[in-house]
Amino acid sequence: MHILWLVIFWVMQAVAQVLFKYGSGSTARWLPGFIGGNVFGASSIWILMVLYKTMNPNVVLGVGIGGGFLCAQVAVAVIFRSSVSVAQCGGIAAIALGMVLLAAGKP
Repeated sequence: MHILWLVIFWVMQAVAQVLFKYGSGSTARWLPGFIGGNVFGASSIWILMVLYKTMNPNVVLGVGIGGGFLCAQVAVAVIFRSSVSVAQCGGIAAIALGMVLLAAGKP
């Protein structure tokens, strides 16, 4: 069940960032992007709080926020067709490795 909550949190974080980026494209889209991004972003924090009750908070914070960041990076790159350099791919891989190490460690 923890994995499901984490995936939902990651997806909601990615949707929030996509909406923020969409809203930054023009003045007419700013308010809908701002509102939509905040609805998804702020409500995803409830899921983080649910996970804090059932898992080690250090792991939840690292894996939750790290995974949300990675999902947002991929979503923005794919949807808005932004290029990602080799160094940036290395950074994404390093964050993913850090999440794995954090989750594998014993408290």
